[in-house]
Amino acid sequence: MHTKTLPIDEYVESCAVANGLHMGNKSEDESIGHATPIPACLRKPVSFPQTHPDPRLKSEAQGNSVTKDLHQFVKQKLPKTATPSSVSNELDSHKVCIIGAGVAGLYIAMILDDLAIPNLTYQIVEASPRIGGRIYTHHFSNDKHDYYDVGAARFPYTQPMARVFDLFKRTGVPLKPYCVNGGEACPRYFNGRLFDRDEADPHHVSKSHGGSVPDVVVAQCHDLLEQEYAPYRQKLSEDFRRGFQQLLRADDFSIRDHLHRGGPDGTRPRFDFPSIQWMESQISNTGFFDRAFSRGVLKSHFGTGISWWCVDGGSALLTDAMQKMTKRKVETKKRVTCVAIDQRDTKPNNMSVHIQGENEPRTGISTVFNTATLPSMALMDLSSLNLHPSQREAISSIHYRDSAKVAIKFNYPWWYVHCGITGGTATTDLPLRVCVYPEHSAVDKSDKPSVLLASYTQGQDASRISTLINASGTDGGPLIDIMLRDLAKLHAKHMTYEMIRDAYSGEYHAYSWALDPYAFGGSFAPKATDGNTLSQFLPDRASWSRKVLELAGGFGFLDETRKEAIERAIAPMVAEVSKYAEMPKDSSLKESIPSKIVGQEQPN
Repeated sequence: MHTKTLPIDEYVESCAVANGLHMGNKSEDESIGHATPIPACLRKPVSFPQTHPDPRLKSEAQGNSVTKDLHQFVKQKLPKTATPSSVSNELDSHKVCIIGAGVAGLYIAMILDDLAIPNLTYQIVEASPRIGGRIYTHHFSNDKHDYYDVGAARFPYTQPMARVFDLFKRTGVPLKPYCVNGGEACPRYFNGRLFDRDEADPHHVSKSHGGSVPDVVVAQCHDLLEQEYAPYRQKLSEDFRRGFQQLLRADDFSIRDHLHRGGPDGTRPRFDFPSIQWMESQISNTGFFDRAFSRGVLKSHFGTGISWWCVDGGSALLTDAMQKMTKRKVETKKRVTCVAIDQRDTKPNNMSVHIQGENEPRTGISTVFNTATLPSMALMDLSSLNLHPSQREAISSIHYRDSAKVAIKFNYPWWYVHCGITGGTATTDLPLRVCVYPEHSAVDKSDKPSVLLASYTQGQDASRISTLINASGTDGGPLIDIMLRDLAKLHAKHMTYEMIRDAYSGEYHAYSWALDPYAFGGSFAPKATDGNTLSQFLPDRASWSRKVLELAGGFGFLDETRKEAIERAIAPMVAEVSKYAEMPKDSSLKESIPSKIVGQEQPN
């Protein structure tokens, strides 16, 4: 059988990027009214589930991994002429630079360690003083549960997240169920009125109560939106690839446009402005309906009937464990200003990385894995890399949305003691928008201090809150005053403003990801037409498997956000490896490639 020697740089890039961890995002949208209950009996910390009732996941009970380790598979299937030892003499040394020490960067380092390629060294440079990227846990003290997750906090147990849960197992971090829905105890406050289940229009926004929203929309706003998603969801369930292609036909529409115009062809129901505004306020954050309609469909398609998990002790335990497992120490406070390639030099190690504050660039580098966010990448000098114009355009134009959190430490968990709330979220049109209750309130001592995520906002809501967050995140009188007053209105059935103010310990922490000088935004939030932008971002004529600069984590997917766009970059590289290895058409590698990749053929 004829085989082709795989150059070591393509071998490393193909294996590493094919296994790059792309979590589903922190996009961390708080769905209002569509939460999945978690039984109270599951609140105690448990190990990673070995089986799951969700038919979309393969069971591990028979020893079948949810996803295969692609790097191990590639090592086994590559012909001997393509093994590292066969090319180690061709290249005395191979230097790799990983930009960014978030999950993607650390995971790439773990893969390189596992491959154990002779004469290969790597370095990890991180601009921030800490590791973790958008995984960030703030501790008020060393006491148990005296923290909150500033970044990624909850993880859905779904097929797209299988690699993430495999990583949880590998690192041994403790998991526990995350309570998304706290039931009727969690208040809802809109239009100056608390929710009352005995009223058809508890917030008095319908035309019957002198408002501007049609009564039918008030009564069925969630169902009406799901009816708009339903035809596309049905197609996705029948055949994801074809269904997604049909969904992209509506990609030029935002959710707002789709509802207002009656869909792409105008045959769907049309909603007026008050109806659309009310539906948005009940579904998600202000401005969510300005996102791509396809984004809303995918969120609905993959976000129902699933269980949620979190790291007991904070998500940063994951990245801390990953760093301990890597053989190289992360260099923090190393901001990359330029990634360059000497086009006159035909040797593989003709790249250089420039670090702010260092007099000389780091040279002799063969491969750079850039896991920085796209806004951060846009500030780097990449002029010598000959990137395709579409790639340059995508780096500068892909939309990131803001995300902000305000956590307040109280002298005791008053929401549990007086309101009986043991987890879940409260929602409102007040500035705080979403209040997230810690699920451990019921097991911790009720007379001890406790941390409440008083406000979790995204998009336009977060932009407004962010203006009150100063650099330290701990010294802002107007912000904390707004939070305490909003909490009092939200819990007015059981609490007064004076009670909440007296319970305030004087400690709080607030954070805006838009103000983060390393992330420059919360996470990738596609607007209308962004699907087409992404398709230009990864054209066949500029295959990432032949590029010297790999974009491994720029979209910031850290939880449930789907990752089709990034995996379109992964698939060609796996195809490249399989081509050199001349794998049979029925190779099980095809099962390892994400099955829900749009517009990318699996290798034959």
